Amino acid sequence: MSTAQPAPVDTLETFDWDTFLDRYWDRRPVLIRGHGFDPAPFDGHEVFEGAVAAATRAPAGRVTFTVGSRRLTDPGDLLPQPEDASFSAYQRRVTEQLAGAPFALVVRELHARHHPLWLRERDFVAALWDRAGQPLLGATTTLHYGTCGSDRPAHTRGATFLYTLLGRPRLRLDPGGPAERAAEVPPGDLLYWPPGHRYAAEPGTTPGAVVHLGVPRHPPRPGDALCRLLAPGPNPVSPQGGWGGDDILVPDEANTTALPAELPRVLAEGLAQYRAAGRPAPMERWLARESLRHATDGGLRPVPPPARPGYFTDDDGIRAVERVLWSEAAGRRLVAACGHVMETDLTAPELASVVGLLNAGTTVTVGELVPSARTLVSRLAGFRAVERL
Repeated sequence: MSTAQPAPVDTLETFDWDTFLDRYWDRRPVLIRGHGFDPAPFDGHEVFEGAVAAATRAPAGRVTFTVGSRRLTDPGDLLPQPEDASFSAYQRRVTEQLAGAPFALVVRELHARHHPLWLRERDFVAALWDRAGQPLLGATTTLHYGTCGSDRPAHTRGATFLYTLLGRPRLRLDPGGPAERAAEVPPGDLLYWPPGHRYAAEPGTTPGAVVHLGVPRHPPRPGDALCRLLAPGPNPVSPQGGWGGDDILVPDEANTTALPAELPRVLAEGLAQYRAAGRPAPMERWLARESLRHATDGGLRPVPPPARPGYFTDDDGIRAVERVLWSEAAGRRLVAACGHVMETDLTAPELASVVGLLNAGTTVTVGELVPSARTLVSRLAGFRAVERL
């Protein structure tokens, strides 16, 4: 980045999506003041709970912790814990444990473990999707917390919204030309910059917390969905390790004219899965599932896991709090809400009737439903799409 003094970014004191898209979307950065929108796209308590959930249940690589320039392979209790209850308590504990050394906590796919956080974020971006279109690739949510700044400028391919929860981060934005910009983002403010920018954040003296909301602005690459279509499932030999390894490679010293007549197991499993998935009926159902997920996940995937199915008595009245969609594919009926998809034994007319009542906001008495419909609304309660009155 240039050593010249960068110019400040534009500021919006009041915010509406139409003005934003006309003047700034895919064009130039802008700082949106916190009093310009209500409700806020992120809540500090929800973000902290999401970080705790991610620290305990996220897949490998989704949560990282760095002390100085050293990334810890096993951060242990340096990650947020339920008993911390807030960023302030977590800050006091970690600062004491590290004796004031600079640190950085990064949580990727933050929305994927906390439904209220996902719901708030979904409602925020819904107005953007209505105007600019929902991307085929899911938007990303990443928490950055700590005192470490950027070692070197980072490059963003998609559009970025940066929301400050704690601290006053100072950022420099470089579009690759002479128009370098700078911004200080106080708590509650939202900074946007378009694709192609590099950014760098100055280190802070006290821990700060910001959430990056990344919006893809490029089409999916051919084959992006193949891993979901053709995945053979867990490796029975090493469920945590997945498929692959040295056993599928031909050693350098091997006689390639006398290779085994049979494929290695991993390749044979992949070929069998490919053949099964490519048949008309499985392919039709897979496409229907993907379409329903995309139509109900709010552009934020993966979605939080479902809760336990709801338990209702005959006298309970229920109603939908989320839109429920369904589709028929290759003789199966699929139902979706909040990014989750399931199959049902209900016939198409029965399903259309139940879903129609739910989407119309009608109160449904559980005792009036046939067993398959009761199973359906129980699962939908686990999806957080149906509530008891």
